[in-house]
Amino acid sequence: MILLSNGNLAVALAPLGLALVVLAASKVPLRHSLLVLAFLCVTMENPSEMFANLKWKSPLATFGALLLVHLKVTIPSDALFFSGLDLALVLLAGIWAVRRMLRSQVDLRGHIPPAPPLRGAALVCLAAIGAVWLWGMARTGFSFSNSLWQIFRVVYLPSVFLLFCAALRGPADARALGIALICAALLRAAIAIYLRQLFPSTDVLPHATTHSDSMLFADAFLLVLVLFFTQPSLRNVALATATLPLLTWGMIANNRRLVWVELLVALLVVYFLTPMTKVKRRLGQSVALAIPVILLYLALGWNSASGVFAPARTLRSVMDSSYDTSTLWRDLENYNLYYTFKQNPMVGTGFGHAYLELVQLPKGSDFYPLYRYAPHNSILGLLTYAGVMGFAAIWLIQPLGIFFAVRSLDASRSHRDRTIALMTIGVLVVYMVHCYGDMALGTWTSVFTVGASLALTAKLAVAVGTWPLRPRAATGYGPGSLGPSPSVPPTSSGAAPNSA
Repeated sequence: MILLSNGNLAVALAPLGLALVVLAASKVPLRHSLLVLAFLCVTMENPSEMFANLKWKSPLATFGALLLVHLKVTIPSDALFFSGLDLALVLLAGIWAVRRMLRSQVDLRGHIPPAPPLRGAALVCLAAIGAVWLWGMARTGFSFSNSLWQIFRVVYLPSVFLLFCAALRGPADARALGIALICAALLRAAIAIYLRQLFPSTDVLPHATTHSDSMLFADAFLLVLVLFFTQPSLRNVALATATLPLLTWGMIANNRRLVWVELLVALLVVYFLTPMTKVKRRLGQSVALAIPVILLYLALGWNSASGVFAPARTLRSVMDSSYDTSTLWRDLENYNLYYTFKQNPMVGTGFGHAYLELVQLPKGSDFYPLYRYAPHNSILGLLTYAGVMGFAAIWLIQPLGIFFAVRSLDASRSHRDRTIALMTIGVLVVYMVHCYGDMALGTWTSVFTVGASLALTAKLAVAVGTWPLRPRAATGYGPGSLGPSPSVPPTSSGAAPNSA
């Protein structure tokens, strides 16, 4: 390998390193391998996301490219049309299958089975993706290569969710996932701050890292607040004091306006879903009293260029397309999507077909050739390509996840379980807002945060008794499974839940 790579020691050692990784993954519990993989996928540089506008690369940039995009991008070979992540997911799925055939107990100790409706929704999603693809093939004008890009944007989430269902034990793994989320967000925030110091001008570097980091920052910020809300201890106060300023600085440095919308909407949803407390009552009264001041601030800053009124300008850029060209682009694109959707609203165009460009978008193909196959508004785009029927089947797992999270929130008796339920709701709301505002489908941040949250909620629903399992389902995980009794599913605190 040293001879073939002209003395490149890293390439020479790669096969040995890969063999060690495979050996380790075959020995440790699946949840450990999946947690490490998830952390790498949300923190490594993805070349397709134009990290730092391609003006800066970390020492691990090559590793990120090998993991997150097709290997042929790094290793010149048309046969390598898959990514390192694809190989890793296949490896983990294969390890799980072999362990089930051998009746291994490595992943079954303490394992709580997921609620069947959520697992079924993932299977329905995968079946609907195949049906929409076949429908696109049956129509004239089908583009196979572009259809693959569309499928990649939706097929990973249900697949990773099913893998998390197999790997996670249940609510007991929430702490590890939460720590990984916060650490990943802090790492990316630190990188964003560092890059903003290198490139202070937003004209030179409009965005420090990537747009998908908006979801990562919003999710981590929300988690810290939810931890404090469910258990206002000194430890959680210290956590908030140590992390929230850095996350806020990272969000400002990244210069993405959608992150503020995502965080605000998620906080509002969580606010109205949780019981009224003295703190919430005081907060609501304070906001109500501040409304006149807020309106006056917006009125004064709507047309002002002063730095004091930067939040007002950000709000205007989101709402006023005549003020911001990016917002104008999305308005025009949404109109084109709506026009295309009206042509065949029930079954859509099928994958492999572009939306109709009734209004010509400015310089669309110059910097984004796939813009008619993968639009910014992922929700309208999916409606256009899959129609109402296909969209309902592909999107089913999102509202079903919120339904189970809300039900589990009512039945939870511990701080940890309430945190899981509230965070699942928040993560899904952040994801949906990002899907509507920009391209969130298929980003590795959304795949691993949403997939893990849905899997935790699917198991939490069983653990707290929101979805009692029938005897056959409860014992279907092989001998040694420590799932809850199907007759009286225990809560995380060991007590039987109430009838609610």
